[in-house]
Amino acid sequence: MEIFLKILFLLLAYLIGSIPFGFIIGKIKGVDIRTIGSHNIGSTNVGRAFGKKYAVLTFFLDMSKGALFVILFRYQIIDNKYMILDPALYGLIAMLGHSFSIYLKFKGGKAVATGAGFIFSYLPITIPIGVICFLIIIKIFKISSIGSLTATFITVLIGIIFTIIGYDPITNVSIKWYFIIFALLALSLIYIKHIPNIKRLIHKEELKANQIKN
Repeated sequence: MEIFLKILFLLLAYLIGSIPFGFIIGKIKGVDIRTIGSHNIGSTNVGRAFGKKYAVLTFFLDMSKGALFVILFRYQIIDNKYMILDPALYGLIAMLGHSFSIYLKFKGGKAVATGAGFIFSYLPITIPIGVICFLIIIKIFKISSIGSLTATFITVLIGIIFTIIGYDPITNVSIKWYFIIFALLALSLIYIKHIPNIKRLIHKEELKANQIKN
């Protein structure tokens, strides 16, 4: 039973991570979000199509996917004997679900919000750092991808520093070295999924965040 539940929770992390909330919101509004704007299912493209409130809704729904099992295991709401290695693994699996969704023929988004849910729930100390960094970069450059890539890098870097320290001063929960491995894999996934954005940035063709509707 213990092995079965370990496999089940890992599978659930992927299946829940695969839920394409941006796509679902688009369908409810009568639009396939993959056919407009950047063709991405994430919050920025949803905002371009339907307005800021839908962008915020999509972001928090996607973030919850990355946070769910991290919270359940990290704070032992589910007994850790049913966990494989570390709660951070489940955040990474949810990100893989978002980027390679079984519901969208293994295609998906860039996993920034899902990754934020993973990192923020694992290390709440990174929340103000990540948010402030993102807002500053957006204010300066007005391009979502630059904000996402920069904030993600700095957030993971801060997470690594606190891993070396050994605990999160907000929750006082210890941090295992597994976190560094899964956080770096998460960072790599986000950067790989942003390769088209990076190419557009180089050619100065990237859409700006202020093109989101009010």
